[in-house]
Amino acid sequence: MVRIAKKAGAYHHGNLRRVLLDATVKLIEKDGVSAVSLHALTRRTGVSSGAPYHHFTSREQLLATVAAEGFELLVAEMQQSVAGTEADPVAYLEGLGRAYVRFAINHRGHFRVMFRAELADQLPADEQRPGDEAFGLLERAILRCQDAGKLPAGDARPFVLLAWSLVHGASDLWIDGSLTKVGLVPDGTDLADAVASTLVRLLTGQLRP
Repeated sequence: MVRIAKKAGAYHHGNLRRVLLDATVKLIEKDGVSAVSLHALTRRTGVSSGAPYHHFTSREQLLATVAAEGFELLVAEMQQSVAGTEADPVAYLEGLGRAYVRFAINHRGHFRVMFRAELADQLPADEQRPGDEAFGLLERAILRCQDAGKLPAGDARPFVLLAWSLVHGASDLWIDGSLTKVGLVPDGTDLADAVASTLVRLLTGQLRP
């Protein structure tokens, strides 16, 4: 729990770092990444203008920390989604796709900053590992499908590219509201289920017009 005590006309947060991260995520969800600044966060959290700099040296480092946290949450979501499907490589791949889309829908603030190239070098290498782990889960799932004869043998990269592009693109379009505008996803449809099912049917040659 965050402890807030009034002192000398300002507020003191018992866990300011956590408060700043949560406020950043909410601000991104509401107004987008461009609305984020350390000055804006001081107004939202009621702390002095210098307080955020005890935890983050810049806006970019703050956003990079949000992105790293997002990858940790994504990996946890993916691992939970595929639990019990290890014996079925196609079901495992579908579970990863479902988890990716559900994460994007439920963590829009994190999702919007996780793949921004300008944030890549803002954190030490050991704090960027969750991003590599998420990619590794997808890559290994494709390789397992190839080993099981569910996908053609050979270079796995085109399949990884297609799988990632499909789930990420659908997630992005949904967050921006484009899918509902054109009616590609009917009302009441679970987007994560629809995208994950389409992914495995496309990759395994089961998708027909």
